[in-house]
Amino acid sequence: MLNHFARTLLVAAACTGAHAAQAQTGAAVTGTVSDSVSMQPLAYATIVLKKSADPAFVLSTITDEKGAFRFENVAAGNYMLTSMYLGYKNYSETEILVDNISVNNKPLPVVMVPDKKLLNEVKIIGNKPFIEMYADKVVLNVAESPIAQGSDASEVLSRAPGVVGQGGRYVVRGKTALVLIDGKVTNLSGNDLTELLASLPSNTLDKVEVVANPSAKYDANGGAVINILTKKNSAFGTNGSVSAGVGAGRFARYNGGLHLSHRRDKLNMFGGFDYLRTKQYRRQTSNRVLNQETRIDEESYDVTERNSLTARLNVEYDLTKRSSVGLQVRGIASARDRDGNTNSFVAGLTGPPSSTNLLQTDGAARGLNPTVSLYYRTLLDSAGGELKLNADYLTFNKRFDEQYRNEGFDLLTGRASASTLRNNTPARNSVASFTADYTRSFGKTTSLEAGLKSLRTVTDNDIRWENQDESGAWLNAPGRTNHFVYREYINAGYASVRQTVSKQVGVQLGLRAEHTYSEGESLTLNQLDKRDYFNLFPSASLDYTHSEKQQWNFSYQRKIDRFRFDIVNPFLTYVSPYLFYQGNPNIRPSFSHNFSVSHSYNNAVATSLTYGRHTNALAEVFRRDPATNVVIMSEENLSRATTADANVSVTKQLLGGLLTTVNNVGATYVRFYSPSRPLLSQSSVGVMASSNNTLNFPHDIRAEITLFYRTPLTYGSYSFRAQYNGSIAVSKPVLKDKATLTLSVFDPFNLLQVGYDTRAEELRSYDFNKMESRFVRLNLYYRFGNQKVKPVRTRRTSIESEKMRMESAANQ
Repeated sequence: MLNHFARTLLVAAACTGAHAAQAQTGAAVTGTVSDSVSMQPLAYATIVLKKSADPAFVLSTITDEKGAFRFENVAAGNYMLTSMYLGYKNYSETEILVDNISVNNKPLPVVMVPDKKLLNEVKIIGNKPFIEMYADKVVLNVAESPIAQGSDASEVLSRAPGVVGQGGRYVVRGKTALVLIDGKVTNLSGNDLTELLASLPSNTLDKVEVVANPSAKYDANGGAVINILTKKNSAFGTNGSVSAGVGAGRFARYNGGLHLSHRRDKLNMFGGFDYLRTKQYRRQTSNRVLNQETRIDEESYDVTERNSLTARLNVEYDLTKRSSVGLQVRGIASARDRDGNTNSFVAGLTGPPSSTNLLQTDGAARGLNPTVSLYYRTLLDSAGGELKLNADYLTFNKRFDEQYRNEGFDLLTGRASASTLRNNTPARNSVASFTADYTRSFGKTTSLEAGLKSLRTVTDNDIRWENQDESGAWLNAPGRTNHFVYREYINAGYASVRQTVSKQVGVQLGLRAEHTYSEGESLTLNQLDKRDYFNLFPSASLDYTHSEKQQWNFSYQRKIDRFRFDIVNPFLTYVSPYLFYQGNPNIRPSFSHNFSVSHSYNNAVATSLTYGRHTNALAEVFRRDPATNVVIMSEENLSRATTADANVSVTKQLLGGLLTTVNNVGATYVRFYSPSRPLLSQSSVGVMASSNNTLNFPHDIRAEITLFYRTPLTYGSYSFRAQYNGSIAVSKPVLKDKATLTLSVFDPFNLLQVGYDTRAEELRSYDFNKMESRFVRLNLYYRFGNQKVKPVRTRRTSIESEKMRMESAANQ
């Protein structure tokens, strides 16, 4: 349109003050890019500005989310402007006059015409890889993995290179990781965290980011960050998707979902519902030798059914060109039903059993996890200063109703016994947080991040155990029933400065200050324990670019590992007739110094070495009750520990792009030091290897094959045996490419199992755990409406630090 007449940009400053200063340095060339049909802005279009008299002079930029672009300090003269966007005809304006004397500065309205011929003929045959390796993080693009379709967040995490799941917590390069959902922590760990991730369907996930060395912006708790990012609306107009899946192993499983979104002008809305139902069995055996005198063998089999309903609503509104507000609401309603039995046999080291016990367990757990987040974002100045304000509130309410029926028989005396125990435990946990984050660039070489955070966490666990007497009445079990409330308040501030020293060297320095006040109150014992401490957490990072293909990074971080909230609860929790869990009110947080070196070559090979030295290291310990032969599991602070980790990842495209393979090999070493518990100093190096392979066949058929292997590994009380498994999936577009059909087979040879040995002063235990892992799944994902994608910004909310800490003692 603008080619029909010559346009003159009269850009100047006023005759006085700051305007006069700008007139001396140059004018600003601005404009907006939009679609000629819908008149909607085109985000991330490429804009090139060339000087007519100087062919070597070229400036380029991309439009922002509102289709706007800006060139600063442009000298007077004649210019040519070109705009390029996939699916549109290139736009060119050859007669642009920049006059630094005039005060009439008008933005250029660039209108681009869709290229129907191009849109009809061009077909994108490339796919984004499922795993992307960067110098500072690993990214899993969930939608690009056929195996991930119809699964859940816990299954996706299990395939992240270098990420190891250990009893409801995750370790990255030997460091405990914070698990965030859209930047928010849920204050869960152990079984609660596992169940929450199992309730998040994979089709609600956009990507997973694994950051091994997070900056001072992140909370000091934990050495790494795993951020699970859910999908957000990224297309104009109204669109949506429907998904449905069915699977079968020993039991059937189902999933389904509906998502709708609307994006127009200043308003962006996205919402949906997802349902997930799984049912699987577990077999477990345990052979314990106590004090070299008594042997206890246990065999367990249980079936667990999980049903979850997830609802989400995201609303974003642009108040002005510089500021926007947003609301995020997510609710997860979950139900778990379990039915199982455990046979126990007590004997000497040799000979037949002296007594037996049959435990029958049935029960249900119901959970509700609503999350509400509000944010405000504004650009403060043209230099890139940005302020983000976040307010988040999260609750996790759960109730256990479980019943345990014991039938014992003494083979020596012929005496039989029976007892019934039940657990009715409501758990109410909440997290409230407010943060203010400020970022700004100073020229092209310096950037600043700074912020404040206030976090309040309250966990309220009312554990109610009752015994049934001979008349059938339920009586309180005073040794087990307890009501415990834990409150924690953390106020923090951080600042991080990044400086580009040269074309090859960049330095980042950060400091985080955290003040923590906590109260652990036993309402049953009328006992209150208080803690109050303040700590500084410095960090430093140096980037060195040896060449275009080789980059190095050296980093240091001081971190804190806070204990889970249930650990300070001193009461015993029933696990099985011969296994209990007990908290430790004297537990203290652990501090660590962490060093790492990483190297990347040609964006294909990534290598890293990390070392950590921990004081007051947290470790699981075991002891035997000589009167009952019950094993009690707890946690203690050991004097210190060291961790070392090495990783090599290789990404390669083979066969002319037909095959993309991502392979990771890592070695880890953990050693505790405790004069009073010498057995905990045992350790060995464990090696883990994973391979993810994607094949692109004709007719848009894709196949994915994953393999995993881990050698035996020993640290602390545990010695893990080797572990291995693999999966395969095939996907194909159907219904005129509007839908994708995926068939997946998980662990086809039924190899996945967990075996480990436990050693303590009076205990030797040999355990085997087999969760159902072999099943097949068929999933259909259908898209409708306008699918013209417009990238959207990713927002981190303010609750970041507590996900790995909260676990109700009743769920141990």
